[in-house]
Amino acid sequence: MNTTKAAETRNDWPPLRVAKRALRRVFDPLERGAERLFTPALNPVAQLGTITFFLFWVVAVSGVYLFLFFDTGVVDAYSSLAWISGPHWYHAGIMRSLHRYASDLMVVTMVLHLLREFSLDRYRGTRWFSWFTGVPLIWFLYVSGITGYWLVWDELAQYVAVISAKLLDVFPVFGEPLARNFLTPDHLSGRFFSLLVFLHIAIPLILLLAMWIHIQRISRPKTNPPRLLAGLILAALLAAALWKPALSQGPADLTRVP
Repeated sequence: MNTTKAAETRNDWPPLRVAKRALRRVFDPLERGAERLFTPALNPVAQLGTITFFLFWVVAVSGVYLFLFFDTGVVDAYSSLAWISGPHWYHAGIMRSLHRYASDLMVVTMVLHLLREFSLDRYRGTRWFSWFTGVPLIWFLYVSGITGYWLVWDELAQYVAVISAKLLDVFPVFGEPLARNFLTPDHLSGRFFSLLVFLHIAIPLILLLAMWIHIQRISRPKTNPPRLLAGLILAALLAAALWKPALSQGPADLTRVP
């Protein structure tokens, strides 16, 4: 650690110092263990940012493939996913599971990347721009994930939709409670699902642009993990998709509030 960084660390607000030390106690042994297991060149803990970029492309490609078979609508959305995971499990069903697990893993790697960069004091000085543009990426990813859950329109999707709407109702922005749109069948239409599809496509495109902006001030940025590491990650995702396919719960029932 250079003198300037050491001085900055000493001048940190005490809770920040404690938080960074606690995180380093977690990340240091993880990095050492991963380095011994995967070799330094393939250490996934040291390449969380590039892994996140790779997972984005896995999610994007699998999502485009699923869109070919997905129908929007209160009834059609659920039935099309049943068709995807049922008779066509061997291609569309695997892609659905790959899309789901890659999305979940992307959330994990992005959060871990943020925590690791914070623990390494990479949120100020020459790194302030990357930190400033990186933190909002989590919210783009969160909103994209929420709209994806809604599109499944099973019992879990209904629960997520109602809870999300009630949380939004806390803010006095909308004229009438949004939760009312999900509590009675009369307020939900196919046009709403078309809007969800639009958001689920548009938000990831905005996320990709924001990710590009995020790396603009980094000298020689890397956005791809080593091919072997990428292959191992993809193989693990495919194995998970075959071992435990992503399936829908029972269909959403708007006559019952979860």
